[in-house]
Amino acid sequence: MGDGSFQINHWKKKYLQYRVVIKLKNYKDNINMLRELRNNYGIGTINISSKFVVWAINDKKQVKWFIKLILNNSEKLLSLSPRTKLKVMKMEYGLNNNISYNEFIYLNRNNWLNSIVIEKEDINIDNYIEDEEFFWWLAGFTEAEGCFCIRKNGNQSFSIGQKIDYEILEIIKKLFDLPNTIREQSEKFYVIETYNLKSCIAIIKFFDKYKLRGNKSYTYEYFKSHVKYKYKNKYNDVV
Repeated sequence: MGDGSFQINHWKKKYLQYRVVIKLKNYKDNINMLRELRNNYGIGTINISSKFVVWAINDKKQVKWFIKLILNNSEKLLSLSPRTKLKVMKMEYGLNNNISYNEFIYLNRNNWLNSIVIEKEDINIDNYIEDEEFFWWLAGFTEAEGCFCIRKNGNQSFSIGQKIDYEILEIIKKLFDLPNTIREQSEKFYVIETYNLKSCIAIIKFFDKYKLRGNKSYTYEYFKSHVKYKYKNKYNDVV
């Protein structure tokens, strides 16, 4: 599991601090993946503890550059999660206007950025199931939230969950032709899980192309090997 966040914090109620953080479990491949991100973008720092590896962008200029990059290149993806989109726009507004802590408190108490209305948009699923950018985003999302599993009875399963943003799972359901129902596992936390062979093979073909880069790649490779071996006589016949 992993977590990414856009944060507006404060220092002793005097100064606002802006951070972008990706936090993953401390595995070698997760460390290598975050180091690659840091090196590619040339920003942020890597911190490693006994349990986690964290890529954090704390420098104000670097955060501002990264937020601009996201808004210029990933607005379509941000629309999948209005909560995240609002966080990013809050950071952009605060950085561009250099607001104080007191202004921040005032804005929060008075419907933060009430001149910007972000509503749940009607998601056109077809706009995403043929979108290369979404495919790479989904690989990263699966790295954090997906699960490739072999059950005790020998059956394979793939599951993935998301809080509030149900539409993301609807896109995944259609992309992989999952016959399963999206269920609410807990309050506003939705999960879809499949054992279906046809769907699992579609998932394998997808992640063979849009590769997982962190530790999740190990469980994926085991999942793939299991499916190919168990169904070796009909694997290539399943479309």
